[in-house]
Amino acid sequence: MLARDGHRCQVCGREGPERGGLATLHVHHIERDPVGVAENDLENLTTLCRSCHSWIHQQSTRADAPVTLTEADLSVLLPQDIEILRYLADEGPAQTGKIADSLTAELSPTTVRERLAVLMGLDNQVETRDRQIVDQDVQTGAWGLTGQIEHSARGHIPSDPQALIQRVEDEQVRQALERGCNRQTVMDVLDISRRTTFHKEKRACAYDFPLDAFRRGGRGGQHPGGDTTSETADEADVNSSSSDEQQRLDSVGHGVGDSTPSDPTGLGESVQGDQEDRDKSTPDEGNVMVREQLQTAIAALQRINAEL
Repeated sequence: MLARDGHRCQVCGREGPERGGLATLHVHHIERDPVGVAENDLENLTTLCRSCHSWIHQQSTRADAPVTLTEADLSVLLPQDIEILRYLADEGPAQTGKIADSLTAELSPTTVRERLAVLMGLDNQVETRDRQIVDQDVQTGAWGLTGQIEHSARGHIPSDPQALIQRVEDEQVRQALERGCNRQTVMDVLDISRRTTFHKEKRACAYDFPLDAFRRGGRGGQHPGGDTTSETADEADVNSSSSDEQQRLDSVGHGVGDSTPSDPTGLGESVQGDQEDRDKSTPDEGNVMVREQLQTAIAALQRINAEL
């Protein structure tokens, strides 16, 4: 078995000493009562490292979830998502790093943050789900079940320039893809990888940024229907630029769908983290950066639109 699998874990890819790695490798039975083959048949065996083998045997099932999950939900979720739900139900709201430390599998905070975004946006990804199950507190950054969160981050317009441009870009990507814009075009326009487009799409489902309200004059720190902060000339420039960018992005789509399925694991390259991991910048520096990034995207959109 080890020779067949190249002395490599078939889940995480870590290699054993025979390949120069440090992983302790185990042979795992895929099924305990397989149909059509013997239990120890090579078709029923695979190679796992000790960590992945432990996770396989301890992973959570739908019955362990503190909320009711449907088959449609499970088509989007992974076993570690159920473990995250169980932790939040038992321990209450927590920061990303603390949740990562509690999981059976060794997942980085970035990966856990991506899975939390999937859980937070599940109702926007699964057509049959009409209720949000996970949320993030906009004031503390902690994640929890919806009943545990007092100040929801969904629909919030952040005052931090970096958070704002991320929310705007995420929502633009989601809307462009929903309207039939080719994924490759989105990649070219924003100069991002295919996997990042999936991450942005999932994050947009989670935060549900009110782009239309933002275009109509929403300001940083404003929640739809809530109090507003004072508007500055720089923020007005951002509103105008982001609106122009979206209009041009919309004009690129010609109903050509992208047949490539979404990343089934939700793992992969790092994307920009939430506010707890972002560098601090002054308001003036942030506004300049926002304008420059939006102008670069607009210029790219204009070039593509002219070619089409």
